[in-house]
Amino acid sequence: MDPAVERFVPIVDFLGRALGRNAEIALHDFSDLEHSLVAIANGHISGRSVGAPATDFALKILNDYAPERGDVVAGYISYSVDNRPLRSASYIIRGENRTAGMLCINVDVSQLELLEHLAHDILEGYAPANNQERSRSTSERLTSSSDDLVRNVVQAHALERGKPVEKLDQADRIDIVRQLNDNGVFLLKGAVAEVAQAMGISEPSVYRYLQKVKREG
Repeated sequence: MDPAVERFVPIVDFLGRALGRNAEIALHDFSDLEHSLVAIANGHISGRSVGAPATDFALKILNDYAPERGDVVAGYISYSVDNRPLRSASYIIRGENRTAGMLCINVDVSQLELLEHLAHDILEGYAPANNQERSRSTSERLTSSSDDLVRNVVQAHALERGKPVEKLDQADRIDIVRQLNDNGVFLLKGAVAEVAQAMGISEPSVYRYLQKVKREG
C-alpha cells in the first residue's frame, strides 16, 4: 500500500463509527486501480468491499485533476450498486508529485429524497411547482468490479444519445471512446476488452477508435 494512503487507514473505521451506518467511508489506493479500495466502513451502503476497483470519478480525478483545484471535492452525487443516490465528498491524497489515492464519504440520502418527493406532492396543491432540475455536474458510479464499471459507463453514454448500445453507429462509438479516454477509463488494465464487450464490437475496433481519438487530440 502507498505510504501516503496507509496513514489514513485508521481514520476509516473512526469516521464510520462517528458518522453512523448511513455514511460509508472508502479509502482508495491508486497504485492498483483494479483493486483500489483498500479500506471501507459501512460497505453495505454501496454494496462494495475491499478489493473493488477505482470508480469512474476516481479515474477522472487521476486522469486530469490539477492540484491547483484543491484537495477536496464535495457535494456531488454517487450511485450505489443498486442505483440508490448517495451524497458524496472526497479528499484527494497527494504523494510526492503524484495523486496517491482518495478518502471518500458517501451518505445514503435515498430516504431523504423519498421524504422530499412526498413533501413536494403534499405542497403541490398549495404552492406553484418548481420544475427546475438540480444541477449534478459531477456524478459517480460505485461498482464492485471493473467490467461492471465499464459496462455502466458505456450504457450511460448510450442513454444520453437515446439509443440502446446495439443501435449505436460508428460515430457514436468513437465519441463514447473519446469520452471514456477523457475520463481515464483506459487506465484500467483490460479496459479495451471490456469496452469492446460492452459495445458488442471487436477489440481491434476499440483500438482503432482509440488511436483516432488520440490523433485528433
